[in-house]
Amino acid sequence: MRLRHLLAAAAVAALAIGATGADAQEPIRIGTIAPLSGPGAFDGQLAVEGMEAMVAIVNDKGGILGGRKLELVKYDDKGNPEEGVSAAKRAMEQDDVDVIVGGWFSSVALTMKEVTRDKILNIMTSTQHPNTTKEGHKYLFRLNATSNMMSDTYSKFICDKMGVKTIAFITINDDYGRLEVDNYRRLLGECGIEVLGNEFYNKEDTDFTTALTKLRALNPDAIYVSAINTAQGATIYRQIRQIGYKGTTIASAGNMNPKLVELSGPALEGVYSVSLFAPDSDNPKLKAWVEQYKKMFTNEPSFIGSLGAQAVELIAGAMEEAGDPRDYDKIAAALRAHPWDTLLGTITFDEIGQAMQNIYLVQVKDGKITSVSN
Repeated sequence: MRLRHLLAAAAVAALAIGATGADAQEPIRIGTIAPLSGPGAFDGQLAVEGMEAMVAIVNDKGGILGGRKLELVKYDDKGNPEEGVSAAKRAMEQDDVDVIVGGWFSSVALTMKEVTRDKILNIMTSTQHPNTTKEGHKYLFRLNATSNMMSDTYSKFICDKMGVKTIAFITINDDYGRLEVDNYRRLLGECGIEVLGNEFYNKEDTDFTTALTKLRALNPDAIYVSAINTAQGATIYRQIRQIGYKGTTIASAGNMNPKLVELSGPALEGVYSVSLFAPDSDNPKLKAWVEQYKKMFTNEPSFIGSLGAQAVELIAGAMEEAGDPRDYDKIAAALRAHPWDTLLGTITFDEIGQAMQNIYLVQVKDGKITSVSN
């Protein structure tokens, strides 16, 4: 009888140990909320592909926290704030993800962050509206520069190097687009460049000839295009040339990717933008990611994909330092504690979770996006 009790106890202990080991190897689930349908679908696809390539790199190295692999759980926000809110609730309340990555469009980021406030680590990616982090929360971080940071850098180049005296804008009709015009009206005005006008467009629009014809009639030296997705951007750049405009075209910050160059054709040749992603960088981490990306996907690596990859890279590193994928206080403290060496170079975060990293001037030359020494 005593032997049977000992054997039973040993079996229970073995099962408990086995269960603990199994729990330890459960994947860490990253909820990625991106526009996978609607006007921004292609950009959302690039974002997710960038994340998947970095997940593969981390997992091929054995994962984190003693062998736990990373797993993406994908949600479609359709580029719509209400859909973003619904996706965030589903990710937290039904699917019990460990962390959320989202905020590809500012309008979605500004609403979604209220759902995640102080509940879960939330890494925002390409959103540029300052209020994303200014009115954020203790577990919220943003990788992209704000529109103010981008415009401060870009306006200096436009003022000093482009030789234009007048400019007109075509911008998305949302908080980001309105802020974009206000920033440049002030910054370019300080160096004597006159803003002649602006035409707004909506995210569902597919024809921009009426707005562009109005801008051409103003006879500006340059037209600044604020496009938030590839499909609309390519149409705008082509139609600028189709209406016969001969002046300078300027692309908004973060507006360049290889598919945009391909779809725009000659209309984008020579056009400048600014980006955190320099595709010709010799950063070994970037090269490794590009190599992995090209093994997995037919699209070319892009700015939006590199931000997704950087989010995964930082999540893995900070969770490893914290020792727990759900101790958000420790993870947030780790992200703020020191500079991080990533595929986009060195990144640091301030007290409100805003990233500080290099902003590069880029230009389309011979159909390729290249860095420009400024």
